[in-house]
Amino acid sequence: MEVDLNQPISHLIRAARRERKLSQYTLARELATVSGRPTVTRDLVARWERGHQIPRLGTRRWLSVVLQVPQERLDQAAAAARRRNRLGHAVVTDNAPASPGPARRAQGTPALLPVFRSRVQAGILAATLLNPDRSFSLTELAEHSGSSLASVDKENKLLEKAGILTSRREGTIRLMRASGDGPLARPLAELLRLTYGVPQILGEEFGSVRGVLRILVGGVWADRFAGLPGPAPESIELLVSLQPGAPADEQGLHTAARRAEQRLKRPVSFSIAALERGLDGLQIPRQRPGHPVVEIAPIPARQAPPTSGVGLNGHDVVIQLVRAGHLDLVGGPAANGQPFLDLAAKHISSAERLAEVSPDSAFLLLAKAAQLIGSGLLARQGLRPALSAPEQAVGTAVAAQFGHQFSQIELLRQRARELDMPTSRDSHILPSEAKTYLGTVRTLLAAAREVAGKLALFH
Repeated sequence: MEVDLNQPISHLIRAARRERKLSQYTLARELATVSGRPTVTRDLVARWERGHQIPRLGTRRWLSVVLQVPQERLDQAAAAARRRNRLGHAVVTDNAPASPGPARRAQGTPALLPVFRSRVQAGILAATLLNPDRSFSLTELAEHSGSSLASVDKENKLLEKAGILTSRREGTIRLMRASGDGPLARPLAELLRLTYGVPQILGEEFGSVRGVLRILVGGVWADRFAGLPGPAPESIELLVSLQPGAPADEQGLHTAARRAEQRLKRPVSFSIAALERGLDGLQIPRQRPGHPVVEIAPIPARQAPPTSGVGLNGHDVVIQLVRAGHLDLVGGPAANGQPFLDLAAKHISSAERLAEVSPDSAFLLLAKAAQLIGSGLLARQGLRPALSAPEQAVGTAVAAQFGHQFSQIELLRQRARELDMPTSRDSHILPSEAKTYLGTVRTLLAAAREVAGKLALFH
């Protein structure tokens, strides 16, 4: 039987274990018995099968005995695993460079963006700066960057001292996230979006299209991702494979390509193929034979974007905000406005209880609720305020698209700023004023809920 030299050892171990009808616990127990090493545990087997760790030579000898797989094949699969660059949502699957070499190790200079000193650093920054609305544990960052916890911890400490990342503790877990205050965050995020952000952006945009199961990328970008040095890619070429029998959503695919082009600032070309075994990079547009192919995991949206049932104005205003770097296009789970609207409703309920006893506090909650309503409508369109964006970006974009009623979002924000100056004559809210604004924000929330379900992704 022909041996697939590109099959990583993680796939081989999983397939051999299942063929022998062994659980991960049973395999660990048998390995511990024959090797005399009680340190072989189910967690270690799971790390092998997830591709987070490659068994050492001595361990592969015992795996050969227990799994009844020739050691030579295990060694070939281990070498293939070392060739497979993995970072975030992408992995080199075919035609990887023959030997890892320093440029492709996690600690080596990344060919995609050689201004960074390591792929670990690039992977951490790509995860945090491209997802500024969430925190990451060290384990998540290690998985995203394809490195060890020790290396990730070292890089995190340096980035935190530089003010690029910030951390907090949740029990025993240390969580890291992007710091939106530093002057470096925005330009760094832009660099990473155009290089290591390609997998996330393609995964979000094409992953939200009905029927898409696999995304394969070739061309110059795949060469750089695999560690082959050379010039920066001027375009992105990919192959989208669909579920067998599923009709191609041509409109959705072209919308995904246009949004990806806007986010990556370069042409994105794709071809379509049915899902088949052995699908290779020769079907990718302009793919050169023998060059690396990178597979990207689709990132499905929480809600399928509908065909827009709402006629909107303000398209040019939003485009200007995107081009100015005040709004970012987002996809996947981030393109979900419901959590924003739900939190706004909680703020409104709290403000109602405070309107009489503490009208200033009630108003601040209402102003925050109004901002959340605006952010929720933008999120439903796949838009998000950028790092260091002007405070009025949300209100400007929403009022331009949804009409004069939503200009109240910006007016409430400006009024809330007046309360930050306790020496000003305008630094207080009367109970009657708080009740008036309570009705205003309730009306905004009702209007937003009505229109949100009809919104499509902005492009």
